[in-house]
Amino acid sequence: MTTFQSCDSRTEKKTSTSNKDSLELTTEKVYYDRTENLKLSIADTIKKSAYYFFSNSQTKDLFLLTIEPGMVKNSKSLLQIITGDNKLIYSQSFDTYYFVKWIYDPQTIPKNIGQNEYEDYLDNYAKSITPKQYETYFKKEVDSFFEAFNFLDKTKFEELKEFGGDINDNDFLNEYYKDTTIQLIDIPCFDCDEGASIIGFSKNQNKLVELFDHD
Repeated sequence: MTTFQSCDSRTEKKTSTSNKDSLELTTEKVYYDRTENLKLSIADTIKKSAYYFFSNSQTKDLFLLTIEPGMVKNSKSLLQIITGDNKLIYSQSFDTYYFVKWIYDPQTIPKNIGQNEYEDYLDNYAKSITPKQYETYFKKEVDSFFEAFNFLDKTKFEELKEFGGDINDNDFLNEYYKDTTIQLIDIPCFDCDEGASIIGFSKNQNKLVELFDHD
């Protein structure tokens, strides 16, 4: 099996310098920014929302996504969770680039190529993406944003706990085991290449708790 390591960009050039006594060959990497052709811009604030039972088993909370105007690769987005009585219990700011970052992963990769050829292929693939493709991909990812949230049952939680990091709050963990109405959510790390956090609302502490992170 061949393993590739994907960088944000990569090209390589060789230069030579000489004098009358020696010839020196040096290698210098010149990085290509794969977002160079990403010119997609948001004219007006975008808001998306959904309602889920989370902090209260009787009343749904508002999950609100706000995307600021500006260039997609430079602007910020905000996720908020607001209770039925209008209390903000969660807020996370992240790069709007999240909504297009996976467009640079082609669905197929040529077989039997080396690392340099693989990087060149990704560079050329990025250069081939059209403005319309960026726009379509961005809209699709925004529309499906809340589908990335995983509401956990006890079985799935135990599976993730086996591979997760340290428990941040053992009191809340014990509360969760005792109270069958507590809902946990697996929320992606939006500014990471991978990973997520398990969050839940503690009735005893009257606040949202991040229980642990996992890959």
